Amino acid sequence: MPDDTPPSAEPTGFPFATAAAALAGLFLFAGLVLVAYYSPNYLSGPAEPKADPAAKLAEVRAKNQAVLDGADPGTKMPVGRATAEVLTFAEKAKDDKAKQGRLPFPVEPKAAVAPAPADGKDKK
Repeated sequence: MPDDTPPSAEPTGFPFATAAAALAGLFLFAGLVLVAYYSPNYLSGPAEPKADPAAKLAEVRAKNQAVLDGADPGTKMPVGRATAEVLTFAEKAKDDKAKQGRLPFPVEPKAAVAPAPADGKDKK
């Protein structure tokens, strides 16, 4: 037969075991953090020496010049030939609307600005 008496509402005292376990966990965590912080990194290999900034700059400039000259495999044509092609297209496309010639990509026409009234009677 089940016991029908309600449990006691009075606290039984301070939970010393729970507090001690929490403090032990806290200090264990702090200790492991310090061990991990001061231990050497075993996952990475030997540190690579830092490259000389001047040598790196010279390398980047050489790569950029190779791209401009068309020697890089990712470029379609050298910059001089591409400039000449665009200028010849612009020369062929001269007409009354574009006296300097049109470039091979679309350009939005500038919107015309309406002149302001001179007498000022239109203002409200």
